[in-house]
Amino acid sequence: MTTTLIAALIVGLLAPLVRSLFWHVPFGLLSVSTVLVAFVGSALTTLVIGLLTLVGLQFVAVNPEEADTIAGVTAAAGGLLLLMLSARRIRYIRGLTILCRRLLEDDAREQALAALDKLLSRLQKSSTQRHASFVLLAIGPLTQAGLWEDARKRLAALPVEQLDENQKAMRNQALATCELHFGDVDAAEAAVTAIARPATPKIEIWLNATDALLLALRGRGDDALAMLVRAPDDNPSLIASHHVVRAHAYAAKGQPDNARVELLAVQEQAGPAGLERATRPEGPASALARTLLDESSQGPR
Repeated sequence: MTTTLIAALIVGLLAPLVRSLFWHVPFGLLSVSTVLVAFVGSALTTLVIGLLTLVGLQFVAVNPEEADTIAGVTAAAGGLLLLMLSARRIRYIRGLTILCRRLLEDDAREQALAALDKLLSRLQKSSTQRHASFVLLAIGPLTQAGLWEDARKRLAALPVEQLDENQKAMRNQALATCELHFGDVDAAEAAVTAIARPATPKIEIWLNATDALLLALRGRGDDALAMLVRAPDDNPSLIASHHVVRAHAYAAKGQPDNARVELLAVQEQAGPAGLERATRPEGPASALARTLLDESSQGPR
């Protein structure tokens, strides 16, 4: 039993390191809970393998010392094998999930971004479409972390001619959002125009919001409001986008009070970050959004 306990301890200690290696995530970026779960899970698995081996050896003519050694070796081998099989399973998704979550933390952002570069480079060498899928998954966290330029570069670098239609649509829609952030309305419109329509329903509803926003930014408030379809109640980000579109549309129509109502709704839902979305690119409601941002920063009087 002693050898089995030692094997369980060793495999348990190795578990977080093995997962870090297979997931392509620096050990320092693993959360305490992830480390503990890896240690406890692998240690218990190894212990169970050893105990089952000991029970089985009772029916064989083996002395206790040899049985303990055999059980320990079997437990270590079985525990390590199961650990590696578990770590390999959807390893890139797990790694990407952890790195994207860490991108949102100021103290871990630089290390997480460097690790993300390595992970995506590895994927790029194996499969273009798989690499594109992971880049598209990373865009949301990158922009949430304020890494808009990094997101735009990654999207622009994707080989469009090698992507399937769904990936092309997702890439261009995300690129349009980045271009709007940098105030380039023409580039955003070009990216959206290049998308084959209609796209899949999940993408089309975002494209609808982008189309309406482009109209509102051009001063065509009535057309923007007429185009906008209802946002799903379970999609807060899309709802906030619709508020921004309507704010620009009402401001373009010369209805500042209605625009203010929409911006206040964005502020209530998403805070100052929501209002920031209405300031870039420059549009009919941008000045009002900046005024509300100034008022919120000064606090209640």
